[in-house]
Amino acid sequence: MPTKWLSEDKSLNLLSKSVYGRLATCGEDEQPYITPINFVLYNEKIYFHTGFKGRKLENIKDNSKVCLEVSSPGKIYSAPEARNFTMRFWSVLVFGKANIVHDDKFKLTVMNKLMEKHASEYKYPDLSIEDMNIVNVVEISIDEVTGKASVDPN
Repeated sequence: MPTKWLSEDKSLNLLSKSVYGRLATCGEDEQPYITPINFVLYNEKIYFHTGFKGRKLENIKDNSKVCLEVSSPGKIYSAPEARNFTMRFWSVLVFGKANIVHDDKFKLTVMNKLMEKHASEYKYPDLSIEDMNIVNVVEISIDEVTGKASVDPN
C-alpha cells in the first residue's frame, strides 16, 4: 500500500477540521495514557477543555510533552489473499508541550472558538467570564506536525 507524506499545511488543514483526536500523555510513572478529546486549532496552537482533576492533568503536570493523533479510515480494498487486503486512510500526528491556561479572558476566547467549531448549529446563551471558573483549558504548543495518507498505486 503506497503511502504519501503530507505537507505541514495539508496536515494542519486536516487537523483543524477534525472533530476529535486522541491525546497521549506520560507521567512520572512513564506509562503512556491516551484520552479522546475535542479541540480547536487557534493561533497555531491546539486548545482543549477538561476538568480540574484526573490522570491526564497529573501527567501533564509531571511531563508537559504530549502527542495528539487524528485520523480517518477510508475504503477497504479486498484481495484474493488476506495479506493483500488494504485500507485507505489519512493520519496526522502533533508533537508538542501542554500547559494550563490561567487567563480567564483568554480561556473565554478559546471556549468560544471551541463552541464555534463544535456547536455552531445549536442555540445557547453566550459564555461569560464567570463560566471560566468551572472549566480548565489546556494549550498545546506545536513542536512538530506530520501527516500521511495511503494512496492508490499508480
